[in-house]
Amino acid sequence: MIRIVICFAITAFFMSTAHAQIKPGEEKIVFDLPAEYRWKSKKIPKDTKGIRGTAYTIRGSKADNAAVKQVTVTTIDRRYYPMKAEGTPEEKWTYEKAGCPDAALEVVDKKVEEGRTAILYAIKSTKLLDSPCGSTTLLTYVAEGPTAFHTVELAIPEEQLTAALYQQWCDALLTSRIE
Repeated sequence: MIRIVICFAITAFFMSTAHAQIKPGEEKIVFDLPAEYRWKSKKIPKDTKGIRGTAYTIRGSKADNAAVKQVTVTTIDRRYYPMKAEGTPEEKWTYEKAGCPDAALEVVDKKVEEGRTAILYAIKSTKLLDSPCGSTTLLTYVAEGPTAFHTVELAIPEEQLTAALYQQWCDALLTSRIE
């Protein structure tokens, strides 16, 4: 009788923890966007089901004055594309330096939890599509989740970049969580 009760208890324990785990293809990164703006989300079409993208854009009367106009989130299913966070900042910096040789990489924060890496980094003195070199700072957060690789990317124009704004976005990205 005791053996049956113990087996039942062990089975119930393992069954209850299985429901709490993230299912592949459903994992997402969650973070708080600044509340002073109204944000609109739009899915970014991708060629494959293994990559999901969302663009968060500021809407409303305050949109013209906002330093950050858009936040882009990309989630890549690691079953199909086994990516790692390690080395990502250097690869992106090399790519940006091809267009802007003075671009500088700053790793703001790096942490490893449960064997998964998360890195917050900035590439300073870079550019957007049609702007000159040195006009933008690119702030990016990359994180490995249990089943997916996540990137959150935003651009801050140099003329609007302040220490308070930089810290606000760093804090928002560092307090993100994977669900």
